[in-house]
Amino acid sequence: MGSILEVSEETYEDRISNLPNSLIAQILSYLPTKYAVATSVLSTRWKQLWTSITSLDFDDMLTSCPQNKSTDPSLQRSFTSFVGRVLLHHVSCVQRFRLKCSRSYKASLVNGWIADALLRNVRELDLSIWMGHSTKLPQDLFTCRTLVVLKLDTYYCDMNNVPTLVSLPSLRILHLKGIRFVDDDSINRFLFGCPVLEELSMRRCVGGNVSVIKIVAPMLTSLFMNDNLFGYISPPHGFECKIVLNTPALLYLTISSSETNGFYLVESLHHLIRADIFLYDTSGMVSIVTDGSAISKALTDLLEGISNVQFLHLGFSMEVRDCQLPKFPNMTCLELGDIHDVEWKFLLELLKNSPRLETLVFKEGTVLEMIVMCLQDCVGVQLGIFLLACSFTSRKLKFLTSVGRKKSGRWGTIFYKMQRFWRR
Repeated sequence: MGSILEVSEETYEDRISNLPNSLIAQILSYLPTKYAVATSVLSTRWKQLWTSITSLDFDDMLTSCPQNKSTDPSLQRSFTSFVGRVLLHHVSCVQRFRLKCSRSYKASLVNGWIADALLRNVRELDLSIWMGHSTKLPQDLFTCRTLVVLKLDTYYCDMNNVPTLVSLPSLRILHLKGIRFVDDDSINRFLFGCPVLEELSMRRCVGGNVSVIKIVAPMLTSLFMNDNLFGYISPPHGFECKIVLNTPALLYLTISSSETNGFYLVESLHHLIRADIFLYDTSGMVSIVTDGSAISKALTDLLEGISNVQFLHLGFSMEVRDCQLPKFPNMTCLELGDIHDVEWKFLLELLKNSPRLETLVFKEGTVLEMIVMCLQDCVGVQLGIFLLACSFTSRKLKFLTSVGRKKSGRWGTIFYKMQRFWRR
């Protein structure tokens, strides 16, 4: 054993130190900046290597120890001092700048750090910041010509300084979370100033004074919207928000909404590949109750706009009546998630209006189990028979669970019994 250890020590080679400085700096760029700076103590050569990294990643939680409380003022001072020293000694341009602040810092301090990143021709800006009840970001942020990726989370603060002119000519990816815009003009100016946007994600990004959101993006291919508009705050009485989508190149659409008093107007999406639509009625949690006809109208408008989709994942928990469903001429796969308070007529009509449907995916224990339990319901029987007929006729409809398994076990027994009933 001793000879093996001796050989290992003799053949040991520090390969990392033999790499060129530029490659080491690139490797350090993948680390949180705190750890990249810590390598300066390794040797004289390593002392200045971190100053050439192209990614700066600051997270004030990394300054916390398990025994410390996150509200300890000394932790804030330590983090503030560290960021200031790094920006003072860092010498190269910055490709990526990430700043995550779980505590509240002075707006002038945070804006100074952001402005410093903008001066270094940053391409990717990832900000999770909390600056009190309102957020005033540097004006240069809204006219940065080099910015390609912007991710912004303000912890439900008001965005009240969107300038008249927003020009982000290179921005392709925009993620917004927890931002309360003060009016229609502010959010629409922001979005309109991103002419080459390809990916947009909005999570809880509207305030009580916003009634219309217009997304006009000719190059947008991916859109995610979680329009639980107020986070954990009840909307004002009589609030209604209209969302207009003019995105002709869209390929992937996800809408997750728990605000039944908001609705979508979608221009026809001819190239849509996949749509994930989740609509949940939480009117019992807030002060507004929307009638079923309004919900049906909103759902009709939305489905009409996405009727060219190839893959539809649908789930909702709200009362839907007399919804005029469009034809889905291109849909080959339909996945049904949690569906409650929905008439059988709606599901039956949806399946009949999908002539090219090849695969039906359901969440085990929900849709088909309800069909079996409701065989005495006339439309329920029609729906069950329609599904079974499709399973062994020319349409070759495949049934899968949400985890991709073919029908088996208890479900296999149910299908077998229902098929025998159908054949009789």
